[in-house]
Amino acid sequence: MSRNTILAVSVAALLAGGAVVATIAPTSFAAPETEPIVKQKPPAIRVVTAERRELVEKLSVTGTVVAREEAAAGTDLNGLTVTALNADLGDRVSKGDVLAVLDRSSLDTQLAQVEASRAQAEASIAQMDAQIVDAQVGLKQANETLERARALQQKGVAAKAQLDDAVNAADSARAKLLSAKRARAAAQAQLGVIDAQKRNIQLQIDKTEVRAPADGLILERNATLGGIVSAGSGPLFRIAIDGKLELAATVAETALPTLAKGMKAEIAIAGAPQKLTGRIRRISPEINQNSRLGSIRIALDTHDIARAGNFAHGEIEILRNQGVAVPDSAVLFDGGRALLQIVESDRIKSMPVTLGVRAGGFVEVKSGLAEGQEVVSRAGTFVADGDLVTPVREQIAGVPKP
Repeated sequence: MSRNTILAVSVAALLAGGAVVATIAPTSFAAPETEPIVKQKPPAIRVVTAERRELVEKLSVTGTVVAREEAAAGTDLNGLTVTALNADLGDRVSKGDVLAVLDRSSLDTQLAQVEASRAQAEASIAQMDAQIVDAQVGLKQANETLERARALQQKGVAAKAQLDDAVNAADSARAKLLSAKRARAAAQAQLGVIDAQKRNIQLQIDKTEVRAPADGLILERNATLGGIVSAGSGPLFRIAIDGKLELAATVAETALPTLAKGMKAEIAIAGAPQKLTGRIRRISPEINQNSRLGSIRIALDTHDIARAGNFAHGEIEILRNQGVAVPDSAVLFDGGRALLQIVESDRIKSMPVTLGVRAGGFVEVKSGLAEGQEVVSRAGTFVADGDLVTPVREQIAGVPKP
């Protein structure tokens, strides 16, 4: 093939390629069509409706069940043996019931000795009475003799020595009478001592019957059959007077000013299936300087399931109020100021509010919020004033929201 032929073929090929490019180019390099803009949906936020409800503010306390008042039954006798036991732990007793009996044989012996001494003293007094009568007769005779001697002396019939003898005889009779009376007084005093000894022994004999000092429930028994009692060993029985029990609890000093006598309480006894009711009976006037705690006593209305020594948990009702309330989680604090994120027309609006009672996960809103308004259930969840949101309504206490 000649050089001219090759050149002609090349030019023809270039021209054909250019025609193809010219045909394709307008379609391949045209500007793309504009896609439609999709509007983004506002974020979904959970909201709740402010409702009017009863709020009960409570204070939790823990403590131990104790007897309201206790009485001790025992004896101050020493060395006596317990011969009988008539009561045991958990028994209910009445005032005057014999709980235990002690051996009184040694005391009976002492009583017999004292009664013998008393009989002897009475015999001595009777003897003194006879001596007094004899001395009175002797004194009377001596005085009569003295009167005759004086009469004879005045007439000059009797000598002065006879008068002196009569005077001395009268003085001697008078002294014998006085001595007899003093001896009788001493015997009477001795009889009084013996009677006192007898009363003391009788009192000890009475104490050999250990009696209940009050109606109540026996909490503890330290007496054992055949055991020897001692005054220094403590009471033989410990009794809860009238069987009344109460919860002894401690409270922080900051909470004490909110408490008052008569406030209601619910008591949960460890292991008990149901709760007991009670009221505050006593509030300690003093705070422990080390623990900064004060003590209170809650009297239990019933004691069927409670036992002294039980651990117990109490809920004291401090305040009961009706008001508009929202969940605690809905409250936002900014520099000590309480705020609620209210949802109006699907838009967030932060509103300062005044709070009241807190109870059961809810807080009372005294001002700044009306019943029926919707608020963000969890404040501060990535939304701010003016943000658009999609409200998702929650249920409160099982009540469905529209």
